[in-house]
Amino acid sequence: METINFTVGKNDYQLICHTGFEALNLDRKVLGLIGRMAQMGIDISNEIDAFATLASTISELSEKDFRWLVETTLSRVTVVNKGQKHHRLDSCDAIAEQFAANRSELYTILLKVWKLEKLSPFVEAPATEQAGA
Repeated sequence: METINFTVGKNDYQLICHTGFEALNLDRKVLGLIGRMAQMGIDISNEIDAFATLASTISELSEKDFRWLVETTLSRVTVVNKGQKHHRLDSCDAIAEQFAANRSELYTILLKVWKLEKLSPFVEAPATEQAGA
């Protein structure tokens, strides 16, 4: 599998995209979340607006749904800072430890991963044709 490297703030990350049904389920959940954001009239391509609205929309999720969304999204992300031991964000404890000093970065990472994985809300819909009768 191909890895995608990216940087947010002072941290370097590596992502291995989700596959199979887990990818479909994550796409479904993110599509619903972003759909709620779109109903508020927010342009998700504007990162500042998207961040603010994401924070508001996520706050409405149950703890169980929030936990699933965060854990599933970050389960294939590894922190790969040079000179430090690499660690996967594959549990709530690892995620909480990573973002304890900068909680807002968590939401930036979520959006970044969804965009890099090209989940449905972050790709242009394919053109369709209507066949004549």
